[in-house]
Order: sequence, then structure tokens, then C-alpha cells
Amino acid sequence: MTDQFDAQLDKALDSVRHMLPENALLRLEAKLRQIHAERPDLEGREVVNMAFDVFEGEKIDAHLAMEEARARVDEAAAAESRLASMQRIAERSAELDAVEDRYPGRATIAEALTDAGISWAYLGLSEEDGVLAEEIRRGAGK
Repeated sequence: MTDQFDAQLDKALDSVRHMLPENALLRLEAKLRQIHAERPDLEGREVVNMAFDVFEGEKIDAHLAMEEARARVDEAAAAESRLASMQRIAERSAELDAVEDRYPGRATIAEALTDAGISWAYLGLSEEDGVLAEEIRRGAGK
């Protein structure tokens, strides 16, 4: 049975040798031999089909792993950006307090800044920093 499988394997590999890079050909051969060793009852075509099913599953797994890694990188970047924004807000805390104290009763810091004729940019903050500053100060009860 092994001689017959080896003959089928050689024929199958010869038929794709010109289409695949060497490393892919070696990987295919190894996978075919592994499947045949685990399931010697299968015919050559069944072993080939099973190998391609395994490769498709590995491709899906790799894609999912890449998506998870990308999500972790995105989360880390967002956390880093938020931390940098919080740092900028903390550095401008005194100025923000002064504007709020000068214009009490405003619903938001943005309203107080507008009344003072000051922009977020003038304080060295972005609009996104302003949104976060509002969230932080609302949460702090300020």
C-alpha cells in the first residue's frame, strides 16, 4: 500500500511542481505524508482533498489570528492616544479651571471657552482632547 501511495504522491507532486514554490511543495508533501500515516485507509485523492481542507482551515485560523492581533494593536494605539490626551489635559488643568471659574454656570467647558474667546487649540489641545476633557470633568463632578 505504501508503494502505491508513494507512486500516487510522486505523480500528484509532479503535476503541481511547476506551480508551487519549493517551500510550498515541501509543505504539501509533508502534509500528505502525515495524513497518509494517520489514515492509511484513505486513497490518494482523499488524502489530497484532506490536505487541502487542512490548509484551508489553517488559512482561516491564520486570518483570524491576524485580525485578533490587529485588534490588539488598534486597542493599544487607542489607549496610548487616550493616555497622551489625558496628559495634555492634565497639563492644561489650571487654565481650564480658571476659564470655568471665570464663566460659571456654563454647561460645558467648550461653552466657557467660547465665551472667553479661547479655542482648544489655543490651550494646546485638540477637539478630541476637548471631548475627553468634558468626559473627565463630568465624571469628576467638576
